[in-house]
Amino acid sequence: MYNFFMQVAELIVLTNAPNRYTYAIPQGLSLVSGDFVDVLFAKRAQVGCVMRVYDANEDDFPYRLLLIQSRHEKRLPIPLFLLQMIEWFSKHYCVTEYKALQCMVGLKKHRQDEFKPIIPNKSLSSLSKEQEKVFDSMLDSSQLSHLLHGVTGSGKTQIYAHLIQMTIQAGQSAIVLIPEISLTPQFTSFFSDIFSRVAVVHSGLTPKKKEIIWNQCLRGEIDVIVGPRSAIFMPLENLGLIIVDEEHDGSYKQDSTPRYFTHEVAMRRSDIHQARLVFGSATPSLITYFQSQQNQMLYHSLTKRFNDISMPNVIVLDMATTQQNYLIHDRLLEQIEIKLKKNQKVLLLVNRRGYSSFLKCNSCGAVQDCKACQTSYTYHSDGYFRCHRCLATKKMSRQCGDCGQYDVEYYGIAIQKIAYELNHLFPDAKLTRIDRDTVKNYEALQQALSDVDGADILIGTQMISKGHNFSNVALVGMIGVDTMLNFPDFRASERMFQLMTQMAGRAGREMSGSDVYIQTFQPNHYVFSFVKGHDVTGFLHQESSFRKPFGYPPFKAMVNIIISSTDNRVVQSMYSKINVFNESLKKSFDLSFIGPKVAPIEKVSGYFRHNVFYKIGLSDIDRFKEQLSHFPKKSGVRCVIDIDPQSLL
Repeated sequence: MYNFFMQVAELIVLTNAPNRYTYAIPQGLSLVSGDFVDVLFAKRAQVGCVMRVYDANEDDFPYRLLLIQSRHEKRLPIPLFLLQMIEWFSKHYCVTEYKALQCMVGLKKHRQDEFKPIIPNKSLSSLSKEQEKVFDSMLDSSQLSHLLHGVTGSGKTQIYAHLIQMTIQAGQSAIVLIPEISLTPQFTSFFSDIFSRVAVVHSGLTPKKKEIIWNQCLRGEIDVIVGPRSAIFMPLENLGLIIVDEEHDGSYKQDSTPRYFTHEVAMRRSDIHQARLVFGSATPSLITYFQSQQNQMLYHSLTKRFNDISMPNVIVLDMATTQQNYLIHDRLLEQIEIKLKKNQKVLLLVNRRGYSSFLKCNSCGAVQDCKACQTSYTYHSDGYFRCHRCLATKKMSRQCGDCGQYDVEYYGIAIQKIAYELNHLFPDAKLTRIDRDTVKNYEALQQALSDVDGADILIGTQMISKGHNFSNVALVGMIGVDTMLNFPDFRASERMFQLMTQMAGRAGREMSGSDVYIQTFQPNHYVFSFVKGHDVTGFLHQESSFRKPFGYPPFKAMVNIIISSTDNRVVQSMYSKINVFNESLKKSFDLSFIGPKVAPIEKVSGYFRHNVFYKIGLSDIDRFKEQLSHFPKKSGVRCVIDIDPQSLL
């Protein structure tokens, strides 16, 4: 019997197949890892991505291998480092390699559009002594990962720019990640004014434009990529620097499958390229701060605002003491009037879109909700009820959907109601509103921000809290913060502290003596004392002491498995098998679990949701994820595995 040697290729077939498949490479066809090929799969023509090429004996396989038909010329080959990322991503987030490839790369075509460098019109400013000390400390360290904790207005972006300049001079490239909400012309132009080969990616780009930038990266025509979380996958080959600005922001966690966390992806890419990785924030997340205290990254701090401008004064207003106005506290209204008379700008945060946050029937007490989600509708001043979860709309009606009486009233605080009240109280003031209803895309955000300079009062949701450097702001007010403080999530206080501190940081960027007023029904909540004192590390240590006894991150890892179906009984029928699976895990792992149970948000877009929530010892998490392939499954039931969930709802 003769042994026949041949070249074979392991492929990811682009059909969401769960495994790799091996094909024989025909003589005369030269392939390398990352190439796309045409194959026959399940008797259909398909495209595959080559993950591995090697020599094999025909007898190594119990079946006759199919031949690869040809190279697929329309698709760009995937660089080796992204293949490594795909393999890691698949294992880390418990998804197929096809899902990982689809998320990270997609199917990019060849595009020949050449990048046209911009002529810089500015030079880098000199660093202050405090900034220079941090910059030198980063360069002198052999550690790749760094946390830059700097108060709002301390000049973190200047340090980023100096790091980028040094990286480019060394013949390398850089990725700057920022939350999409902060991806403003003000921020992006800062870099394009200094460096000539900068490209900005964001959700508003067409697929063709994204492909053009992808091709330009592969050809080495771009030095700096600026963009939101997905920019971490851009194929800059000689990567020397990754910056994650506003690292605490929740948008760095993808909320659809695959639910990756940008920090972990950035760490893996930094490791592959041996690139310096800098996380920056005025309010670092507890997890990132904890890692810096455990020597997993180097901690640096900027304690002063640039040019020694003082931090704003923070005053907490008890809503129980207001006498005249029950939407906006009397003292806050007084301060708005004073600042407007001085021709100074006022910023107001209202933590809710719409006009009224919920609608209730006075006759039967029923809250009007979206039947597909069982989430209360929000009334908007355009005459529609809107579900902010599934985006369903319903024409306004005062007729109750439960009892039929025409007795539905609007309750709660939302931004449109506050804007209406301000226009009534200050008719001569120019008011600009920024939220998801007025700003629906990147171009609209650009236009809205260009209108801010001429405004007397800027009112907005969380969109105005991060990354913006508004001039002449002497007063910041915050309305409706209690909803976040009472949110059923162990991170609620941390998120509220971050939002309030970031929002306070918009005040007085160019002047000392600015004021911040926060109105609340819970003035004695512990979070306010830390906000008033601008005490970030004090808050993080306090929050750490709360979480440790309960085994919440960063002390243990978390996994949330969400199972859902349009038929609630089908999901419930899985409970017994899931219970058996959970009991088997207890024998091998340091873990605790809650569930299976109905999820806190029980229904979304017609799907009934249930979940199982696990807390696992940090040393066990990798072995634990390997066992999740055995989690019970059933036809007609969706199963989403969320590693390191940022929301438990």
